[in-house]
Amino acid sequence: MTQHEFTEHRNTWLKEWADKWRLLDIDFECYMLMKGMTSEEYKTMNEDSWKASELTDDDWSEKLI
Repeated sequence: MTQHEFTEHRNTWLKEWADKWRLLDIDFECYMLMKGMTSEEYKTMNEDSWKASELTDDDWSEKLI
């Protein structure tokens, strides 16, 4: 699975969370494990996705203003 596909799955999960996953207590990690990803793969992809979208302090200030 590519990083782009991982991000697409995260976006889908976020859109569907309130209607499908909230009451089942399915977090994103469980969602990805149900799609066949191993725990190690998830951990690596998740860390890489946070590094790719990491905001600096200046970025956060701009978002909050």
